[in-house]
Amino acid sequence: MRLAAIMLLFKEQAFVEASVRAVYPVVDSVCCASRHDRNFAGQPLTPDQSLDVLLQVPDPDDKLRLVIQRNLSDVPGENSEARLRNAAMALDPAADYYLIVDSDEIWPREVLQACWDEVQRTQWAAYRVSSFTYFRQWNYRVVEPGDGYRPLVFIRRGFPFKADRQIEWHAPARWKEYLRKGRKPKTVFFSSEMRMHHGSCVGDDARMLNKLPNYGHANGVDPGWFDRVWKNFHPGIRNFHYFGDRPHLYESLVTIPTKELPPEIREVSWPEGWIER
Repeated sequence: MRLAAIMLLFKEQAFVEASVRAVYPVVDSVCCASRHDRNFAGQPLTPDQSLDVLLQVPDPDDKLRLVIQRNLSDVPGENSEARLRNAAMALDPAADYYLIVDSDEIWPREVLQACWDEVQRTQWAAYRVSSFTYFRQWNYRVVEPGDGYRPLVFIRRGFPFKADRQIEWHAPARWKEYLRKGRKPKTVFFSSEMRMHHGSCVGDDARMLNKLPNYGHANGVDPGWFDRVWKNFHPGIRNFHYFGDRPHLYESLVTIPTKELPPEIREVSWPEGWIER
Protein backbone atom coordinates (compact mmCIF):
# COMPACT_ATOMS: atom_id res chain seq x y z
CA MET A 1 0.00 0.00 0.00
CA ARG A 2 1.10 3.57 -0.66
CA LEU A 3 1.43 6.16 2.13
CA ALA A 4 1.77 9.91 1.53
CA ALA A 5 2.62 12.35 4.30
CA ILE A 6 0.86 15.71 3.99
CA MET A 7 2.37 18.71 5.75
CA LEU A 8 1.48 22.39 6.02
CA LEU A 9 4.43 24.76 5.93
CA PHE A 10 4.05 27.95 7.92
CA LYS A 11 7.03 29.78 9.45
CA GLU A 12 8.47 26.73 11.22
CA GLN A 13 11.99 26.82 9.81
CA ALA A 14 13.49 25.30 12.99
CA PHE A 15 11.21 22.24 12.79
CA VAL A 16 10.78 21.46 9.09
CA GLU A 17 13.89 19.36 8.49
CA ALA A 18 13.49 17.29 11.67
CA SER A 19 9.81 16.64 10.94
CA VAL A 20 10.43 15.60 7.33
CA ARG A 21 13.47 13.45 8.15
CA ALA A 22 11.48 11.60 10.82
CA VAL A 23 8.76 10.40 8.43
CA TYR A 24 10.84 10.11 5.25
CA PRO A 25 11.98 6.46 5.67
CA VAL A 26 8.41 5.18 6.16
CA VAL A 27 6.31 7.14 3.67
CA ASP A 28 6.28 6.98 -0.13
CA SER A 29 5.95 10.74 -0.57
CA VAL A 30 6.03 13.94 1.50
CA CYS A 31 3.48 16.39 0.10
CA CYS A 32 3.80 19.93 1.43
CA ALA A 33 1.45 22.88 0.97
CA SER A 34 2.12 26.50 1.84
CA ARG A 35 0.70 29.99 1.42
CA HIS A 36 4.29 31.22 1.85
CA ASP A 37 3.72 34.92 2.60
CA ARG A 38 0.18 34.65 4.00
CA ASN A 39 -1.04 33.39 7.36
CA PHE A 40 -3.92 30.95 7.70
CA ALA A 41 -6.37 33.85 7.62
CA GLY A 42 -4.92 35.01 4.30
CA GLN A 43 -3.26 38.11 5.76
CA PRO A 44 0.16 39.11 4.36
CA LEU A 45 3.23 38.44 6.48
CA THR A 46 6.98 38.23 6.08
CA PRO A 47 7.93 34.60 5.36
CA ASP A 48 10.82 32.85 7.06
CA GLN A 49 13.17 30.25 5.55
CA SER A 50 10.81 27.25 5.85
CA LEU A 51 10.63 26.65 2.09
CA ASP A 52 14.39 27.01 1.67
CA VAL A 53 14.96 24.54 4.50
CA LEU A 54 12.55 22.05 2.94
CA LEU A 55 14.24 22.27 -0.44
CA GLN A 56 17.63 21.58 1.17
CA VAL A 57 16.49 18.38 2.89
CA PRO A 58 18.20 15.41 1.20
CA ASP A 59 15.70 13.62 -1.05
CA PRO A 60 17.48 10.56 -2.51
CA ASP A 61 14.21 8.78 -3.33
CA ASP A 62 12.48 11.78 -4.91
CA LYS A 63 9.70 11.84 -2.34
CA LEU A 64 9.33 15.58 -1.71
CA ARG A 65 6.47 17.43 -3.40
CA LEU A 66 5.45 21.05 -2.86
CA VAL A 67 2.59 23.34 -3.81
CA ILE A 68 2.45 27.06 -3.00
CA GLN A 69 -1.10 28.35 -3.26
CA ARG A 70 -2.23 31.76 -2.03
CA ASN A 71 -5.71 31.69 -3.54
CA LEU A 72 -7.59 28.72 -2.09
CA SER A 73 -11.06 29.61 -3.33
CA ASP A 74 -11.20 26.68 -5.76
CA VAL A 75 -10.01 24.10 -3.21
CA PRO A 76 -12.66 22.27 -1.13
CA GLY A 77 -12.81 22.90 2.61
CA GLU A 78 -14.31 25.31 5.11
CA ASN A 79 -11.06 26.99 6.18
CA SER A 80 -7.55 27.47 4.84
CA GLU A 81 -6.00 24.64 6.90
CA ALA A 82 -8.43 22.13 5.38
CA ARG A 83 -7.98 23.55 1.90
CA LEU A 84 -4.20 23.42 2.14
CA ARG A 85 -4.33 19.81 3.31
CA ASN A 86 -6.62 18.95 0.41
CA ALA A 87 -4.18 20.66 -1.96
CA ALA A 88 -1.36 18.59 -0.45
CA MET A 89 -3.33 15.34 -0.91
CA ALA A 90 -3.81 16.23 -4.57
CA LEU A 91 -0.03 16.00 -5.02
CA ASP A 92 -0.24 12.22 -4.57
CA PRO A 93 -3.72 11.09 -5.62
CA ALA A 94 -2.62 7.43 -5.86
CA ALA A 95 -1.86 7.10 -2.14
CA ASP A 96 -3.98 4.56 -0.30
CA TYR A 97 -3.60 6.46 2.98
CA TYR A 98 -2.43 9.92 4.00
CA LEU A 99 -0.36 10.68 7.09
CA ILE A 100 -1.33 14.07 8.53
CA VAL A 101 1.74 15.87 9.88
CA ASP A 102 2.11 19.39 11.23
CA SER A 103 5.61 20.73 10.80
CA ASP A 104 6.18 20.90 14.58
CA GLU A 105 5.30 17.22 15.03
CA ILE A 106 8.08 14.63 15.27
CA TRP A 107 7.46 10.91 14.81
CA PRO A 108 9.87 8.31 16.18
CA ARG A 109 10.55 6.09 13.19
CA GLU A 110 9.79 2.82 14.96
CA VAL A 111 6.46 4.17 16.24
CA LEU A 112 5.42 5.41 12.82
CA GLN A 113 6.40 2.11 11.22
CA ALA A 114 4.41 0.14 13.80
CA CYS A 115 1.36 2.36 13.24
CA TRP A 116 1.63 2.02 9.47
CA ASP A 117 1.93 -1.76 9.78
CA GLU A 118 -1.29 -1.78 11.81
CA VAL A 119 -3.05 0.43 9.27
CA GLN A 120 -2.12 -1.91 6.44
CA ARG A 121 -3.29 -4.90 8.45
CA THR A 122 -6.64 -3.48 9.59
CA GLN A 123 -7.44 -0.86 6.91
CA TRP A 124 -10.05 1.22 8.74
CA ALA A 125 -11.03 4.64 7.44
CA ALA A 126 -9.06 6.72 9.96
CA TYR A 127 -6.72 6.48 12.93
CA ARG A 128 -5.84 8.69 15.87
CA VAL A 129 -2.65 8.59 17.93
CA SER A 130 -1.68 9.71 21.42
CA SER A 131 0.95 12.40 21.67
CA PHE A 132 3.42 14.04 23.99
CA THR A 133 3.29 17.85 23.99
CA TYR A 134 6.24 20.03 25.00
CA PHE A 135 6.56 23.54 26.41
CA ARG A 136 9.48 25.98 26.17
CA GLN A 137 12.01 23.22 25.48
CA TRP A 138 11.93 19.54 24.59
CA ASN A 139 12.80 18.71 28.20
CA TYR A 140 9.48 20.01 29.57
CA ARG A 141 6.64 17.63 28.74
CA VAL A 142 3.07 18.77 29.34
CA VAL A 143 0.73 16.79 31.60
CA GLU A 144 -2.68 16.90 29.91
CA PRO A 145 -6.05 15.89 31.34
CA GLY A 146 -7.46 12.45 30.53
CA ASP A 147 -6.06 10.94 27.35
CA GLY A 148 -4.62 14.27 26.22
CA TYR A 149 -4.31 15.41 22.62
CA ARG A 150 -4.99 12.52 20.22
CA PRO A 151 -4.98 13.96 16.70
CA LEU A 152 -6.20 12.30 13.54
CA VAL A 153 -3.10 11.04 11.77
CA PHE A 154 -4.07 8.48 9.11
CA ILE A 155 -6.96 8.93 6.68
CA ARG A 156 -7.95 6.67 3.81
CA ARG A 157 -8.00 8.00 0.25
CA GLY A 158 -11.30 9.57 -0.76
CA PHE A 159 -12.07 11.49 2.43
CA PRO A 160 -11.23 15.21 2.04
CA PHE A 161 -10.69 17.62 4.89
CA LYS A 162 -13.65 19.70 5.99
CA ALA A 163 -12.14 22.08 8.59
CA ASP A 164 -8.61 22.02 9.93
CA ARG A 165 -7.95 18.35 10.82
CA GLN A 166 -11.63 17.37 10.63
CA ILE A 167 -12.82 15.09 7.83
CA GLU A 168 -15.78 15.32 5.47
CA TRP A 169 -17.21 11.89 6.25
CA HIS A 170 -20.07 12.19 3.75
CA ALA A 171 -17.72 12.10 0.78
CA PRO A 172 -18.32 9.47 -1.94
CA ALA A 173 -15.75 7.21 -0.26
CA ARG A 174 -18.24 6.74 2.58
CA TRP A 175 -20.23 4.27 0.49
CA LYS A 176 -17.10 2.34 -0.41
CA GLU A 177 -16.62 1.75 3.31
CA TYR A 178 -19.97 -0.03 3.46
CA LEU A 179 -18.79 -2.30 0.64
CA ARG A 180 -15.32 -2.84 2.13
CA LYS A 181 -16.18 -3.12 5.82
CA GLY A 182 -19.95 -3.45 5.96
CA ARG A 183 -20.31 -0.32 8.08
CA LYS A 184 -19.90 3.46 8.08
CA PRO A 185 -16.35 4.90 8.23
CA LYS A 186 -14.65 3.95 11.48
CA THR A 187 -11.94 5.85 13.36
CA VAL A 188 -9.57 3.70 15.43
CA PHE A 189 -7.27 4.78 18.27
CA PHE A 190 -3.79 3.34 18.37
CA SER A 191 -2.70 1.99 21.75
CA SER A 192 -1.45 4.66 24.16
CA GLU A 193 2.09 3.26 23.91
CA MET A 194 2.24 4.67 20.39
CA ARG A 195 3.17 8.35 20.74
CA MET A 196 3.94 11.19 18.38
CA HIS A 197 5.90 14.16 19.81
CA HIS A 198 4.40 17.63 19.40
CA GLY A 199 6.64 20.67 19.80
CA SER A 200 3.60 22.93 20.06
CA CYS A 201 5.14 25.46 22.45
CA VAL A 202 8.83 24.60 22.12
CA GLY A 203 10.85 27.67 21.32
CA ASP A 204 11.71 31.22 22.20
CA ASP A 205 9.77 34.48 22.44
CA ALA A 206 10.00 35.08 18.69
CA ARG A 207 8.44 31.74 17.82
CA MET A 208 5.49 32.22 20.16
CA LEU A 209 4.91 35.81 19.09
CA ASN A 210 4.75 34.54 15.51
CA LYS A 211 2.55 31.54 16.29
CA LEU A 212 -0.14 32.93 18.54
CA PRO A 213 -1.69 35.57 16.22
CA ASN A 214 -1.20 33.68 12.96
CA TYR A 215 -2.17 30.06 13.38
CA GLY A 216 -5.61 28.54 12.81
CA HIS A 217 -6.98 28.90 16.36
CA ALA A 218 -5.76 32.44 16.95
CA ASN A 219 -9.24 33.67 17.85
CA GLY A 220 -9.22 31.44 20.94
CA VAL A 221 -5.91 32.71 22.34
CA ASP A 222 -5.97 34.70 25.59
CA PRO A 223 -4.53 38.11 24.53
CA GLY A 224 -2.72 38.51 27.85
CA TRP A 225 -1.26 35.00 27.91
CA PHE A 226 2.18 35.83 26.50
CA ASP A 227 3.01 38.48 29.11
CA ARG A 228 1.24 36.83 32.02
CA VAL A 229 2.17 33.17 31.46
CA TRP A 230 4.93 32.76 28.90
CA LYS A 231 7.14 35.57 30.22
CA ASN A 232 6.71 34.38 33.82
CA PHE A 233 7.40 30.72 33.10
CA HIS A 234 8.68 28.38 35.79
CA PRO A 235 8.73 24.55 35.81
CA GLY A 236 6.07 24.41 38.54
CA ILE A 237 3.49 26.28 36.46
CA ARG A 238 -0.07 24.91 36.42
CA ASN A 239 -3.13 25.36 34.17
CA PHE A 240 -1.30 27.38 31.53
CA HIS A 241 -2.77 26.63 28.08
CA TYR A 242 -3.02 29.72 25.88
CA PHE A 243 -6.74 29.19 25.17
CA GLY A 244 -8.45 31.76 27.35
CA ASP A 245 -11.40 29.54 28.23
CA ARG A 246 -9.43 26.29 28.65
CA PRO A 247 -6.17 26.86 30.56
CA HIS A 248 -6.64 23.45 32.20
CA LEU A 249 -5.71 21.72 28.93
CA TYR A 250 -2.10 22.11 30.08
CA GLU A 251 -2.18 20.94 33.69
CA SER A 252 1.50 20.86 34.65
CA LEU A 253 4.97 19.84 33.46
CA VAL A 254 7.33 16.93 33.96
CA THR A 255 11.05 17.14 33.20
CA ILE A 256 12.43 14.73 30.59
CA PRO A 257 16.21 14.19 30.38
CA THR A 258 17.55 14.65 26.87
CA LYS A 259 18.82 11.07 26.78
CA GLU A 260 15.21 9.82 27.17
CA LEU A 261 13.97 11.69 24.11
CA PRO A 262 13.82 9.79 20.81
CA PRO A 263 16.82 10.21 18.49
CA GLU A 264 14.60 12.06 16.01
CA ILE A 265 14.57 14.88 18.59
CA ARG A 266 17.73 14.58 20.67
CA GLU A 267 20.09 14.28 17.69
CA VAL A 268 18.78 17.43 15.99
CA SER A 269 20.70 20.72 16.17
CA TRP A 270 17.95 22.87 17.71
CA PRO A 271 18.34 26.61 18.39
CA GLU A 272 20.03 27.46 21.67
CA GLY A 273 17.79 26.90 24.67
CA TRP A 274 15.33 24.58 22.94
CA ILE A 275 16.90 21.42 24.39
CA GLU A 276 19.35 20.71 27.22
CA ARG A 277 22.85 19.62 26.10
